[in-house]
Amino acid sequence: MSNDFNSNFSLFPTQEKRSGKSPDFSGTIEIPVDQIDSLIAHLGTKPETDWQDNPVVKLRVAGWENTSKSGKNYVNGKVCIPLKKEDTPKQASQADKDLF
Repeated sequence: MSNDFNSNFSLFPTQEKRSGKSPDFSGTIEIPVDQIDSLIAHLGTKPETDWQDNPVVKLRVAGWENTSKSGKNYVNGKVCIPLKKEDTPKQASQADKDLF
């Protein structure tokens, strides 16, 4: 499985919380059209298990604090396919190298 899926996300503080269950941050993930096939292929891989032994397909995320041109603080980040344990640094994609 290739690790060439790499998308961006931005999370902005909620301006007006309507209840205690309202999110503190919200935003979008932008998936380039040319990477959708890679994402779909990854989603079809053999699931792993989470901490409760539920089957899951994992994506790797990383975020950085940032400030917009208008002075608003937000979190900007990346989403990609996780490195497999057998991947070596030479096999890691540039997106993975940029993430961490």
